[in-house]
Amino acid sequence: MHTGDNWMKLRSHEKDLSGAFARPFPVGVEYYRPPTPLPEFWDEDFRRISGAGMSIVRAWYCWNWVETMPNVYEFDDLDLLFDTAARHGLKIWVDSPFGTHMACPAWMLREHPEMRVMLRDGNYQQDRAGAFAPHGAMTHNFDHPMWRVYTERYLRQFVPRYKDHEAMGIWGTWDGISTAGAWTGTDSYPPYNDYTIAKYKDWLYERFSLDGLNKRLLRRYRSWEDVDAPRSKDVPVEFHLWNRFHYENMADHLGWMADLIDQLDGGHEQRSHGGSYPAARHELISPFIDSWGLSHHASNRLTSDDPYSVGYEAYGFHWCRQMGRGNRWWNEEIYSNFVGGLHPVEKKTIAQESALMIWLTLIEGGAGAMFWQYRPEYMTYEAPGLSIAALDGEPTERFVAARDTIAAIARIEDHLPLAIPQSDVAIAYSGPSDDQFDFNDMSTAFVQRHRAMYSALWPLSISPDLVTPTMDWSGYQLVYLPNFALLDDVALAAIRPILESGSGPHIVADGYFGTFSEKGHWSWKPPHGLGDLISCRIADFDVVNSYDTAAGRNIVEMECGRFEVPTGTTYYILEPQGDWEPVATINGDVAGVRSADGRFTWYSFTLGATSSSNVSGQPTTPAPVAAVHPDVAAALLATAGVAAPMRIDGDRVVAYRRSSCAGGSLIFLINVEDRVARTRITPGWPVGSATDLVRGSDLPIAGGAFATELGFGEVVVIHCTDG
Repeated sequence: MHTGDNWMKLRSHEKDLSGAFARPFPVGVEYYRPPTPLPEFWDEDFRRISGAGMSIVRAWYCWNWVETMPNVYEFDDLDLLFDTAARHGLKIWVDSPFGTHMACPAWMLREHPEMRVMLRDGNYQQDRAGAFAPHGAMTHNFDHPMWRVYTERYLRQFVPRYKDHEAMGIWGTWDGISTAGAWTGTDSYPPYNDYTIAKYKDWLYERFSLDGLNKRLLRRYRSWEDVDAPRSKDVPVEFHLWNRFHYENMADHLGWMADLIDQLDGGHEQRSHGGSYPAARHELISPFIDSWGLSHHASNRLTSDDPYSVGYEAYGFHWCRQMGRGNRWWNEEIYSNFVGGLHPVEKKTIAQESALMIWLTLIEGGAGAMFWQYRPEYMTYEAPGLSIAALDGEPTERFVAARDTIAAIARIEDHLPLAIPQSDVAIAYSGPSDDQFDFNDMSTAFVQRHRAMYSALWPLSISPDLVTPTMDWSGYQLVYLPNFALLDDVALAAIRPILESGSGPHIVADGYFGTFSEKGHWSWKPPHGLGDLISCRIADFDVVNSYDTAAGRNIVEMECGRFEVPTGTTYYILEPQGDWEPVATINGDVAGVRSADGRFTWYSFTLGATSSSNVSGQPTTPAPVAAVHPDVAAALLATAGVAAPMRIDGDRVVAYRRSSCAGGSLIFLINVEDRVARTRITPGWPVGSATDLVRGSDLPIAGGAFATELGFGEVVVIHCTDG
């Protein structure tokens, strides 16, 4: 099994997508996962969907539903779906889940039983269903050599059949891209089939000599026959390479499918997506497809005691924009409440939340927004949640909210698409560090700690950019490095020039900064690769335990105040040298230092320990979860001279500034609190006039400011001409 000469060279073709839909910001809904809803409901449902101003219906068309026998394709229901959509002026977004989620045809596994995913214990993945997959979830391994043969045969029937249909909209090339069996396996490990391991060894052979591999892995292999895939994340040095292979492998498979679809069509957009938060594979994979996106939770934010946790969603949206090729991304799965069948676990999603997810998608530069789904999934206990229609197909308040929001956005269409300015603040993401945490069962904690600063700044109307070390950091005033634990050459190439020059952005690092080498083992001299620039050593490690908390010794002393940290907070004891000064202590131990020029600050604990939230967001864990105290966030901004783009007096609202394609600026104001917000906005730039575009009214300007009111969950859009 060889990686081949075309390894990672194929991808979707460049195409002009600007006129793909009649509206500049289309909204739609997932509709058909065979066999439901039944065809008898389609005409009336599509009439309602189209009447609400929606543009797209999505079909999740499962492989085992279509190719019921080898090379026999039953497209009759999809033909009818396309024709019905066309009658109502709707476009179809059609998924073909070859690589994730859904089962392949049963005959395929009978003919090739070794196509089943082999788990790391040597057992094969058995058939199973899922809440999202009543007819079977994925059990096959897309590395099997016949997978591409059967996929190509299918696509050569599928794509030409619909590419010229008037209802054709988008190809869902690979939804939720991940390793084979990841959505249905018993643990989070990749497949261990012989052919996958052979492919991995070929990948290693092309990159390393045996001596080079021994040096990289700190092993004593004397024969390539001894080399094997690691079967435990307890060996991070080896698992980093195993992961990297799988990330490239997914990108190669995606690029192969995307290239084939564009050879057969070439005019319609192709889609793939990750999740509602960063993952190490996203940056490598996303350039292989026309646009990126996410699925995300949309409920129990405004109805919680932390309504500003809506910022969790904005965080995910921004990440997808950064990952999308040319920044093109879709909010392709807006989930309503996960009710959980007969044992409900969440309150229903209220109308204001559904509307707000559409608005936030637009504000964050999304190409469009899609709800998941219209009717509930009748076949599993995924129902009665997730839908914007009731069991009988009648609209819920979420459907009405979507209709009204689409109508409101139509009033600002002359200003679309929006241009999004670079923020003054960046939060950097380290994929290798995320993996390092995952190897120690701390991936969820990594994401929550990474998101914590974004969530603290969002209520202050500061929306940080999410960046990686491959991006340009020079234009920012402040770059925050949460848990940049593993410093590889790419990370060092981003950090070292800033420290060496003494100019550019202020840098704040926290958590396990620089404690791991580029290979994945603990650093011989942390912070790894920066010892010549940072005059401070790690003297020891400690943790706040329950005894400390009971005795009141769980306090971190910082320049901006004293903050309780929870039991379990880890930190390392720093020993500043030369002219470096301590800026934080825990129990008398130095837990924060700053360089003499004030441009680099290093906290040895996660800043997310300074506060907490009772809303976990995704990934879901028991609350409370990490949060940065507002005073800590404000102090960091002050040290770098960062301020919000506008002043807000009166009731708090969240404000965004965007540039209108018609000239001037759009100010989006969001009220997430359950009260009427009366607020006065003073933009940080000269304004000649202010017009409320949704309400169609001019706002008087006095002293460079204007006043407005917002109801609970309401979004107001103000167009400001330059003064």
